[in-house]
Amino acid sequence: MERSPVVRGSSAGSPQWVGRSEELSSIGRFLTALRRGVGGCVLVEGTSGIGKSALVSEAVRVAGATDALILRGSADEFCVSLPFQMITEALRPVRGVDPAPQVSTLWGASARSPELAGVQEALARVERECARQPVVVIASDLQWADHASLTVLGSLMRLTAQVPLLLIGELTIGSSRDEVLQLRRAILARGAHVVTLGPLPARDTAALGGKLLGATLAPRLRKLCQETGGNPLYVRELIAHLVREDLVSIEAGRADLIPGAEAEQRLPGSLGAAIADRVGHLGKDTLEGLRACSMLGASFDSGELKAVLDWPTERVAGALEEASATGVLRDTGEVIEFQAPLLRRALYESMPTPVRALRHRQIAQVLDAHGRPAERIAAQLGLVGGTADDWTLAWLASSGTALLYRAPELARRLLRGTTDALPWGDERRETLEAIYAMADYLTGKLPECEVIATRLLAHTQDPDRAAEMTWILGYALLQQSRPVEAIEAVTSAGERWALTPVWEARLCALHGLILTAVDQDLTCQESLPVLQRAMELGNALGDAQTIAYTTNSLVVRYLREHRYDEGRRLLQIGLDAAGTDPALTDVQLLLLANALHLESSVDEVDRAHERLRQMRKLALEAGTARLGGVLTASSTFTYSIGLWDEALADLELAGEMPAAPYLTLLRQAVLALISVQRGDLSLAEEYLAQVGNPDDLPPSGWMVLGTVWQARLALAEVRGATDEAKAILHRVRSEDFHTVVEDAYRLLAPGMSLALRLGEQEVAADLLDDAQRQAVKDQRSVVRGVALHCEGLYNEDPEPMREALALFKRARRVLDEASCAADLAVLLASAGELAEAKEHMHVAVERYQELGAAGELARADARWREAGLRRGVHGSRKRPAAGWESLTPTEQRIAELVADGLSNPDIGERLYCSRRTVQTHVTHILAKLGLRSRGEVAAEIAGRDPSAAALG
Repeated sequence: MERSPVVRGSSAGSPQWVGRSEELSSIGRFLTALRRGVGGCVLVEGTSGIGKSALVSEAVRVAGATDALILRGSADEFCVSLPFQMITEALRPVRGVDPAPQVSTLWGASARSPELAGVQEALARVERECARQPVVVIASDLQWADHASLTVLGSLMRLTAQVPLLLIGELTIGSSRDEVLQLRRAILARGAHVVTLGPLPARDTAALGGKLLGATLAPRLRKLCQETGGNPLYVRELIAHLVREDLVSIEAGRADLIPGAEAEQRLPGSLGAAIADRVGHLGKDTLEGLRACSMLGASFDSGELKAVLDWPTERVAGALEEASATGVLRDTGEVIEFQAPLLRRALYESMPTPVRALRHRQIAQVLDAHGRPAERIAAQLGLVGGTADDWTLAWLASSGTALLYRAPELARRLLRGTTDALPWGDERRETLEAIYAMADYLTGKLPECEVIATRLLAHTQDPDRAAEMTWILGYALLQQSRPVEAIEAVTSAGERWALTPVWEARLCALHGLILTAVDQDLTCQESLPVLQRAMELGNALGDAQTIAYTTNSLVVRYLREHRYDEGRRLLQIGLDAAGTDPALTDVQLLLLANALHLESSVDEVDRAHERLRQMRKLALEAGTARLGGVLTASSTFTYSIGLWDEALADLELAGEMPAAPYLTLLRQAVLALISVQRGDLSLAEEYLAQVGNPDDLPPSGWMVLGTVWQARLALAEVRGATDEAKAILHRVRSEDFHTVVEDAYRLLAPGMSLALRLGEQEVAADLLDDAQRQAVKDQRSVVRGVALHCEGLYNEDPEPMREALALFKRARRVLDEASCAADLAVLLASAGELAEAKEHMHVAVERYQELGAAGELARADARWREAGLRRGVHGSRKRPAAGWESLTPTEQRIAELVADGLSNPDIGERLYCSRRTVQTHVTHILAKLGLRSRGEVAAEIAGRDPSAAALG
């Protein structure tokens, strides 16, 4: 039961606690484990006023968690549409910098997302605090938490498995919000401990009343307390009422109601009545001030209250003093908050609905005049209801861009239906429609965005507005895999409006971008002159947006044509043009992704790692919607150089992010390929089923085809599906395969090996021709290595394969090196050169084991046995499933950094990977070592013999 202040007439010398011993001890066990570095998750559920928050506070007090950082945030119904309201309140003691710069254009608002950036920043702050001390995060009134805060809490819940973090959620039973129910299910699925608070037993209810009065309750008063239904808040309010009204007398340590029927009639008959009675006894100023407070939400600062009341400071202070003295409000030092949500609700609902609507509109105007954030003002307007007035329309028109940037869902909700009553001649209509279309775009409502943008384009006479809407519409159509309509929309703009030179250039750049995105075989000659024209216009105007987007599209073409020097030159031009302008974050990331692709392609792996670091850092800081794409691009790079665990960690996080359809397909294809190579065939089949038929992929799917066909070929081989494997090989040998499929060279060596084993000599000859042609066109060492690998296989000549091995090793292509070494071992063994064959076999085994490529190793084993090779003791060494030797080199390095006390974000910065990637690795480390905390990892490392296997 909860601690309560001593009320008038009580003889108790200090606050007391009654009952709930089992519930207290259950939470206490988690707090005790937290001291040992073991995190956990607790969900406290119950009806309003049942004592959830008080139970948690008492548990923390009893546990004496003085060494832990306590972070507490609460929510109310005002918070639902305000991003980070709950989590911002919780993280005030470790406050960071607002990641949201100002933006002035609609497209600039799309470049970054404070919500996505805020999630990553909030998580990083908590993780860094956990590296310094145990942390308890208490989330009160989860039923009202906003989407962003729920996202953070969901991620913190996963984090409790590896850092000293105790997450305690308080949920009022009866919430039907899907997001809240989803979080609750996730909490339960992870084995969280649930504490369900029911009514206090009769004995504890009476004991609570006695503690509050400092006396033993007489039977009549005891019976009256039982009528509260065991609700501790009701008991407290009932006792407070009895004392205020002088309806109770205490004699010889025994409390009873005063004699007379009139006393019974003056008792509050419900909790609501008791709360209304409490606030009804407050002074006029205090009551008026509290009603204003109730409209600001569960928490607010004194500056906001003073602005809304427009009273002298002394008058505000007097009202706050009485409200605090009577237990209605409390001042935390950072904010002022209501002691109990039901008190705020009672005050709020005591005002008639029309009065509340009027006050909300007035408060919005006051907050705007005092420069409060747009989302705080919008939250007030969202509670007005009805038709928007002139002031609201004017505010939305002037502040809508800032609002949709910071809280796009809230902007969308406010704008819905707002413009319907405005004539098209009213300039506010077009402004609001444009903001509404962008709000739909930012919240992923692309069909709705298309409808609004098309409607606006049908009415506007403003060329600049038409051009901006055309840009947004073109992008929305492209993301829906409708390039023909996107091109039509973009090209028709110049015919319908007299575009300014800047917008003519930008739309020309967008036209070229769309053409490039869908020109899978580079046979479309239209894109190049369009891009050249855009570059001429951009350079003449010095328009950074045009130059940056155009150079990026040209770089894509040059990379696919293997013109790496020209691509490198243009990349620098594009990056210089984009600079650090927040409005151009979108194209900055596109350019960095292509720089990563270029530098990894030409074996500049260290430079590629630096590009990867820049790209991740920018994406995480910006919170861009491209974060999922950044992580997918990162995974293809780390996969190519053999860092498969890093690739999987990035792909896991990317799966939780919004992404364009082709990126989702690429993610599934890479997962399928790794799964089959690691021997998890059922999982590989599941991912390939999600990709679907390669022939049915959208135009943008050309980037995915190489990975898909590689996974399908490997799966067909291991399944023994000979007919399917032959069909794929015949497709790979076709003339147009290499013009349609990016990185088709990756199928040539495994295809050659399989074709020869299946007796498909003509196919093998064609594959060799393909490989040699590709090596002439594309001078990358990995492509030359593939050609040499194929040449050695076809001609049964080990020398080209030895050259290929050197190329693969220099390029850090671990899988290619392993496959070539495996094939070379077979070739040499068949020629009787067993000593060298065994050397290459051992290299292949080591490389496959580094990758965890059990499936590839099993297939190689079968071929070696046929050639008379046996791995023996050295070659049979397998990484165990558990214990120190089960850790990969990356995991060992991360374990060392964990033991040094570094947080996941700090480890990520050191190793050029994301915070979440490190988190995934730490989860694997704990599981493999059978440990529960990072502290235990440190102890494990400290206890190891320094001469044992080196870390890293």
